[in-house]
Amino acid sequence: MKDLFEKLIGLIPTYLDDLFSLLSGPKRFIAERIAGNEPVMEKALVFLAVSFFISWILNISLIRGDPFLELGSDAIFVLIYVSAYGGVLYSAWRIVGGRSEFKKVLTINFYYSGILKLMMSFVFLGTMGAIRISDPALYKDIFDSAYSGGIATFLINNKQQLLQNTGYRLSIMVQFVGFSAMLAWIFVGWGAYRELNQLSRLQSFAAGLLFILFCLPVTALMFLIANSLVK
Repeated sequence: MKDLFEKLIGLIPTYLDDLFSLLSGPKRFIAERIAGNEPVMEKALVFLAVSFFISWILNISLIRGDPFLELGSDAIFVLIYVSAYGGVLYSAWRIVGGRSEFKKVLTINFYYSGILKLMMSFVFLGTMGAIRISDPALYKDIFDSAYSGGIATFLINNKQQLLQNTGYRLSIMVQFVGFSAMLAWIFVGWGAYRELNQLSRLQSFAAGLLFILFCLPVTALMFLIANSLVK
């Protein structure tokens, strides 16, 4: 484990270069990578791995059990859902006429998933932080529900009380800002798939709608898997 951490830390300088390039210009970054003859998919997978590792470090204070055991199970889960969404992406673009290689679609998905994983981590930290500062008791209840696998039930059963809670309302604002930023970045980055497939904006729009539609059952399945892992 120590050797793995040392290798990941050694990748940080290159990772930061890629991170800033992806955040500022995802389409340009992807176009340059895809155009080369280097083993891009391997680099994309490494980028995802480092993003996951950083996210795990950021959230380590919220882990109740053995953090290294959770590291392994979380890593497997992330690889499963990223690959699943990659398959959904490929299917959506193929249906509207795309003919790009699956490997290239998965490569973009690995890079983008690394960015979104980091964004989600900061949104989660901001959300839980807002609740913890304003209402420690509510924070404990939500935390306990999440680790018992009953977070959805807790939120539904206490909806009215939660909406009257200042900390919870503040956490909703944090989520709104965070998810708005994520959606804006996704909107810009989506063009990389369109350029890869050499399709029109209308076809790109259709692919986006299909992707959202196909994501519903996949997301439901991932939620069930994630819920079972914490029980």
